[in-house]
Amino acid sequence: METKPIPAQNNQGIALREDYATISLMHYAQLLNFMGPFGLIVPLILWSGKKHEIKDMDTHGKQILNYQISLLMYSLIFFFLFFISFILTFIFIGFLFMFLLILVAIPLALLNIIPPILGGSAAGKGKYYKYPMTIRFIK
Repeated sequence: METKPIPAQNNQGIALREDYATISLMHYAQLLNFMGPFGLIVPLILWSGKKHEIKDMDTHGKQILNYQISLLMYSLIFFFLFFISFILTFIFIGFLFMFLLILVAIPLALLNIIPPILGGSAAGKGKYYKYPMTIRFIK
């Protein structure tokens, strides 16, 4: 006699379906950050709409939102420091600080590109990807 695994269920007792394509899409949607706040909004909409229907959507969605909120925080700090540096360039001490900030901007831009691609690729294979430098706001 062969036993079949019990499908995952949500808290209403409804069986969850596996849909790694939608989870991958949620990861890849973060690349919309370069077109405004859509890199946060689109995954939020996908996560909130499908977390009770798709297996592992809740886990991936929380990870993505925590990562996007962390990146937003890092970007706001960067732009605040860039603004201060811009003001200090009129006093001629901001040029060095602005140069250092440009060196920080390159890894920050890469953090907006590379991890979402790696996360989408891992999700397409049914695996979980842990984003770097993520602060857990949503548990």
